[in-house]
Amino acid sequence: MTGQLTVTVGKSDGRVTVLTLSGELDRDETHLLEEAGEAALASGIQLLVLDLRSVTFCDSSGLRTFVHLHRLATARGACLRLAELHPPVSTVVEVVNLDRMLSLHPTVADALIL
Repeated sequence: MTGQLTVTVGKSDGRVTVLTLSGELDRDETHLLEEAGEAALASGIQLLVLDLRSVTFCDSSGLRTFVHLHRLATARGACLRLAELHPPVSTVVEVVNLDRMLSLHPTVADALIL
């Protein structure tokens, strides 16, 4: 599948960055999330939140990117949280048991609580 993904910075205050994603998170588009997430974590933030409410598709490349950013955040003493997952994204995350590894939150506001 190929579809346009947009990644925008919804909030960034030096401690927390929220990246808002929209579109399809597939092998052709995951580099956008990876680059934005790595840049945010390199800035020294404590919390990276991915707002996934407008993501309509996620393949194994997207899942790999979530795991990569989770590991990178942990290595830097930060935290990655995923917010507003809906089917089909929530379904694929649960099927591969990533809901046991990743911090999932029903809303962005909930994910922002430190």
